[in-house]
Amino acid sequence: MAQLALALPIPHAVAAPQRVLLPDPRDQAVAESRLAVLSPILMYRADPERFAQLQLKDGSPVRSFSRMVVYVAETNPGVSDRTLRNWLQRYRQGGFAALADKVRSDKQESRFFKAYPKAAWLAAYLFLECRQSATVAYEAIVRDAAMIDVPRRELPSYETVRAFLRSAPPSLVTYAREGRKAYQDRMSPYLKRGFTDAYANQVYVGDQMIHDVEAWNDCFAEAEWGDPIRIRLDAMLDYRSRLFVGATFCWEGSSRSIAATMRRAIAKYGPPEIWYVDNGLPYKKCAKGALPGYLMESPLAPQGWRKAEIESIEATGFLARLGIATQHCLPFHPQAKCIERAFKTVHERFDKCWPTYTSGSPFTRPDATSEAMMCHRKLLKKGQLSKSGHPPASAVISACLAWMEEYADTPHDGEGMDGGTPRQVFEANLNPRQKPAPEPAVLALLMAEHERRNVRECAITLQKRRYIPADQDGWATLHGLNEMEVLVAYDPADLDEVAALDLDGHFLASLKREELVRFAPGDPQTQEQIAESMAQRRHLEKATRDTLTTISLVARSNGAQSPLESLASRLQLPADTTLSDVVTTRPRKFTAIEAPTAPPTPAEAARIFLRRSQDDGRSNE
Repeated sequence: MAQLALALPIPHAVAAPQRVLLPDPRDQAVAESRLAVLSPILMYRADPERFAQLQLKDGSPVRSFSRMVVYVAETNPGVSDRTLRNWLQRYRQGGFAALADKVRSDKQESRFFKAYPKAAWLAAYLFLECRQSATVAYEAIVRDAAMIDVPRRELPSYETVRAFLRSAPPSLVTYAREGRKAYQDRMSPYLKRGFTDAYANQVYVGDQMIHDVEAWNDCFAEAEWGDPIRIRLDAMLDYRSRLFVGATFCWEGSSRSIAATMRRAIAKYGPPEIWYVDNGLPYKKCAKGALPGYLMESPLAPQGWRKAEIESIEATGFLARLGIATQHCLPFHPQAKCIERAFKTVHERFDKCWPTYTSGSPFTRPDATSEAMMCHRKLLKKGQLSKSGHPPASAVISACLAWMEEYADTPHDGEGMDGGTPRQVFEANLNPRQKPAPEPAVLALLMAEHERRNVRECAITLQKRRYIPADQDGWATLHGLNEMEVLVAYDPADLDEVAALDLDGHFLASLKREELVRFAPGDPQTQEQIAESMAQRRHLEKATRDTLTTISLVARSNGAQSPLESLASRLQLPADTTLSDVVTTRPRKFTAIEAPTAPPTPAEAARIFLRRSQDDGRSNE
């Protein structure tokens, strides 16, 4: 009877129950099954006559809503009418999503550390500030239970302490345990520059790298013939097309190697307008006297600056003489120069081809390379260099130049390249186009599609696009979720509006598509974007640093001790302890040699000479 009733066509006046896609497939299946059970009850309110022929087990007809609930409970074993009423209430209040199992309110929270906050401060202080292990934090809690007001019967297990410490935000842990540089490299947000708003041969990016290949020297006068060396590459990369426009090889980077590289590039392609480099001394020397990039094409540029600089050519670098403006990147920030990624390609695609590939680190160096390095040094001492398996430096240099030519004709899928080769993009000389910044929008929690993504540097990547928070609260939220996984809710037809959710489907932050920064040092809008980004970085880092300071102060005020202080207090060394009976040393030997004295000054030497001359005169009398 029930199957017959459910098979009847649904009148047009009865709307089908609304369904949405939940983040978790298991929650989706549970909600779907419960909605299927509730469907007859929901339809009964709209059309009671449709179910007039149904009967309960005792034979009584279904003539009311409560009897319909009882009927559905009788036809679905394992589901009581009380459970059905509970599901109905949840459906009315929260819709389809409310039919899934609720998430515990205390999920990912430690009940022990919530009840005993002093223990939490102590564990965080030892783990973050003192950089100790979870084992040390656990032992400190057990040992100092009275100090942090924890009864002995309530002491936690080691796993409880370990799980609590693992729940700390990765950004906080990285800053405390690995240092500020690791935090900035992996956690701090950064601006990503666009490439289509600069012409080919308009901006050169210069830098140096050391090849991860050990060769024997047959080129450089600074080293002995046959010595094992790693060659340094000084290169210029065209910003727009990623084309290597100039390259030289040297023993040690200097302003001379930079000038040689720039000369090769200018001779072949002509001078650029801007030279974008780091803050190394050789680059500063070459850029001395050159106009800063942010003043180029600006009313603030001094009149006749180039003539004035050329008149004092002794004090200028070759860039000023050529009229090339300079732009220096952020210090100690490899993300600021696109040539760093090109060098990584050289390491991966060129250096790894050689049998003496060193990997750049002794910890990851192949065993075959280590054996070849030892063998070469032995053969070099014996004068049998011809038997060495090391390539000569000249062969590595020739091969690298040939590889760069091949790289210039290899399709590139980087930003703004559209699959073209560096040479094609360089020759096309495309005009710059600036994309408008997407307007911020708040997304619904449950959208058509969801994907899991890792938060990296306060941003997520979706379909080869980076998305950053749309407001200040979003920055703080994603900063705390660095290197953690989140759900991304989005509409495939409108990728400008994206939302970040936690793994339970709860809203975290609105995201917007990142606006690429124009390479326009004199543009006020670009400078404002850079200033806002740097202010955001400083704000997030200060919040992290303040959190660490608060942990230390609170833990200290509660009586927490560092491992060294705790060790000293436990040992309770007496003040009059002598070490003469446990420390043995050889007796010191004294000689008749006079202690060395400083040589006399010229004035003192003159006085000594005059005094001795007078003494000799008196003795002659």
